[in-house]
Amino acid sequence: MNHNERQALLLKYQEGKCTKEEILKIHLWYEGLNADGLAVLSDQEKGEMEERMLGKLAAETSPVEYAGPVVAQSLWRRSAVYLSAAAAVLLVVSFWVFFGDRRGKQGVMQEKMFVQAPDGRLITEENTTNAPKRLTLSDRSTVTLEPGAKIVFPASFAGDKRTVQLTGNAFFEITRNPDQPFLVYSGKIITRVLGTSFRIKSNAKDKALEVEVVTGKVSVFENREAFSESDSTGSQDNGVVLTPNQRVTYFSESRHLMTGLVPEPVKASTATAETKMNFDDEKLAKIAATLQETYGIEIVFANDRLAHCSFTGDLTDMQLYDKLALICKSNGADYEVKGTRILINGHGCD
Repeated sequence: MNHNERQALLLKYQEGKCTKEEILKIHLWYEGLNADGLAVLSDQEKGEMEERMLGKLAAETSPVEYAGPVVAQSLWRRSAVYLSAAAAVLLVVSFWVFFGDRRGKQGVMQEKMFVQAPDGRLITEENTTNAPKRLTLSDRSTVTLEPGAKIVFPASFAGDKRTVQLTGNAFFEITRNPDQPFLVYSGKIITRVLGTSFRIKSNAKDKALEVEVVTGKVSVFENREAFSESDSTGSQDNGVVLTPNQRVTYFSESRHLMTGLVPEPVKASTATAETKMNFDDEKLAKIAATLQETYGIEIVFANDRLAHCSFTGDLTDMQLYDKLALICKSNGADYEVKGTRILINGHGCD
């Protein structure tokens, strides 16, 4: 039985148009199946089992045709008890036959497509390796896909904007073009930039998306087209603007955007390499101003007396949070991240 004959038989059975002989073939086939094992089979095993079942169906056609009316009638009565179970198995098998290949071809990008190409040429790149994969787009922007990530983009950008669609985690370095902003569609949010570097992460466990900015300025907002009319926010805009070392976490269920700082802030691109980080009895007011200029993060004191405290030490090769911890410890103070700012708490100094 070839592929087309198999499809025709399954369709006839589902539509109730099989003859008694055809139904008998199906039930005899089912007698030899281990229905309990279907749920635990891999895709490869399912394919192999399907071929075995089809072979069994073809092999068992001849005995029925020549068994005579008495044997056929006996087999018909015996196979009737399998009718309900066979129908369930046939639904599973027919699903593999008609939809298995299509699912594999569509992949993870079954979500609504927001990227368009004037010439109809869309490129899909997926990182199926265990290492980051770097791509260069037509505008010389680069995208580094983390393992398992996928991106769809036009072969060449045209019009008044550059758009791509991302699934998974990636780092972007975007060529600046004020006349053609760059938009990344990911889940239910859009990240819009002119020219900057940033990172997008997805967290399946919390159903959240994160955008972290390394350089430049980024706006992140909800994609209204990703929602149904009943979920629409109306005229309300739900978005934020981020600067270097800031990040936003978007929770899709609550549709809440929470801003904060990245786990390990880096020096801003405007900071000079010669920025002095070796302090000798320096007031915290000046140290805070230096750190703020270097990292682009606002640092505030809980009270004015803290600004009069001093610190001596070399902080040159330390991470920002380690620097703050050492400064605060030497003055009986502590710090905490409040949104996109750092607050230093303590009694202060006279």
